[in-house]
Amino acid sequence: MFYSKFYNFVLIALVVIFIPVIVEARTIIEDYQLVVYGGEPEGVMAAVSAARSGVKTLLVMERDKPGGLMVYGGLNYLDLNYSPHGGNLNKGLFQEWHQRVGGQVAFGIDKAISVFQNMLASEKNIKVMNNTELIKIKKEKGYINSLILREKGKLIEVKASYFIDSSQEAHLAVRAGAPYFENGADIGLPERHMAVTLVLHIGNINYEGLVKAVKDGKFGPAHINHNHAWGFVRIGDMYKPHDKNIKLRGLNIVFEKNDKGQLEAYINSMLIFGVDPLDKTSLKDAYKRGKKEAAHVLAFLKKQVDGFERAVLMDFPQELYIREGRHILARYQLKTVDLLENKIFEDTVALASYPLDYQAYTPEFAGFVLFNPVVYGIPMRSLIPKNLKNVMVVGRSSGYSSLAAASARVLPTGMACGEAAGLITYYAHKSNLTYAEITDHREIIRKVQKSLGIYRDINYYEDFVDHIIEDSVVRPYLEELLSWGLVVAGYRNDFKLTEIIREKQFAYIIIKGLRQRQAPNLCEWVPESIITLSTNSYLTRDRAAMLLLTACGEKVLNMEVDEYYNKACQMDLISNKFSKMVPDNRLLTRREAYMLLGYFLRKFDIPESLKRFRGEIK
Repeated sequence: MFYSKFYNFVLIALVVIFIPVIVEARTIIEDYQLVVYGGEPEGVMAAVSAARSGVKTLLVMERDKPGGLMVYGGLNYLDLNYSPHGGNLNKGLFQEWHQRVGGQVAFGIDKAISVFQNMLASEKNIKVMNNTELIKIKKEKGYINSLILREKGKLIEVKASYFIDSSQEAHLAVRAGAPYFENGADIGLPERHMAVTLVLHIGNINYEGLVKAVKDGKFGPAHINHNHAWGFVRIGDMYKPHDKNIKLRGLNIVFEKNDKGQLEAYINSMLIFGVDPLDKTSLKDAYKRGKKEAAHVLAFLKKQVDGFERAVLMDFPQELYIREGRHILARYQLKTVDLLENKIFEDTVALASYPLDYQAYTPEFAGFVLFNPVVYGIPMRSLIPKNLKNVMVVGRSSGYSSLAAASARVLPTGMACGEAAGLITYYAHKSNLTYAEITDHREIIRKVQKSLGIYRDINYYEDFVDHIIEDSVVRPYLEELLSWGLVVAGYRNDFKLTEIIREKQFAYIIIKGLRQRQAPNLCEWVPESIITLSTNSYLTRDRAAMLLLTACGEKVLNMEVDEYYNKACQMDLISNKFSKMVPDNRLLTRREAYMLLGYFLRKFDIPESLKRFRGEIK
């Protein structure tokens, strides 16, 4: 009996010891020139682009169908980049796909899947692995060498020279060690991010009834065509949510006919707050809360919106629409000021123009449009993580500042970047260069631009666009404030520079600016003092000086009123340029106030971590 137990023990031990060897021996090894990770629209474009150029490509998808957010999040509406002359700025593969799904801002989800699948199936150089799990990354000295994947119970090691990550949160790059920051950490707001959305799928719509109500102006400013309706801000304001962390904005409705010819609607309007976009438990809870709120939204729409009287809830999308999470630290961090200057880089590989549309981040505060660029370039360097040489990230998690990402995050931009990344892979492989090395080869970059068909546009727009801020005196100060999101200009790029500003407005910008910069002088009592001393009156030069002194901890109550300005000048809180412009105490315009604020906030250095997130240090 003893020996039997002993032999059994030894046998079990041997099995346990040699299981890894057996598994490793059964691992299938496959070789490719490029692996694209993620079935998002950006990944499909990257794979098709590379394959058409002759690159042996593997597309790895965690799910069954291509299309990502469009398919699984119900996002069947495009935020398009328009050229200064109107029309779509993005050509190439995006235009090909866009025309095949109808050429409108809205499209059918089933049609999008079909077109993606056809584009992939048409390329002999592409292999697609779906429902595949990433098990392990083999990496050495800044290079990914191979991935261990699990597909249908089999372990497969795929080796490649190049990797493109199109996943929403850059999962492949992050697991390979790519640095990143979360949410608004680059502007000192690591917890701030745009709300997530559960798109509502609603059936049994009376289209004619809705059209008549829109034409009659029943809902205020609203618009409708054959497959899309938008506006309805009044409806969003009327809705009283049951969940305090949910809000309904103006309705954005996409109409689609089902297999039976019945009209259905996808509504992108529910904003869900208090969600950690990088936490699966938080996302699961948000999804559950959104579904619960949806029943109340439906009841409200049935009562308040003509055409929805008999509406019913259909199946929910499988995932939430997440607008912001990770931001990869790249070899160049696309900055807010780059968009402000409509900058076209030498290594531009895609063009964009969408407004910096930052959606609401708490129920109390609406979203904002920072400003509206004319056209700007996405540099190749912004797609390459700092510490990885053969990896590019395409999509909303690419190397953009959090505010620049409010524009660059949209799908057409990501799809254009995906196409560029695929084509770059061809030139990299042909020249035996890494992605990082390609950025130093201007002649190859130019070939890429010409192959993409954007070279002519790049040269044209370099001469065409002007600075959004034509006032060269106030521009550097406004650039400073905009880079922290402290002022906004809206769709029309109107900073209202000639308007008079109030003390409270000036005070709030001081406090926000110091907090976000993590200024060392911002002790506990300073914000309270600034708010207490400021009034709702219009701001004068000397009162502005008083508030700046208060922000520096000066005991202004012990000073005479006529001492404020001279004291602030002595402390170099006010520039000589401003003093020459405003020699006497009088009311200040926003232009003058912004000059004071921009100069003042620059006096306070920011921590190394913020500099790194903002791309100000290597």
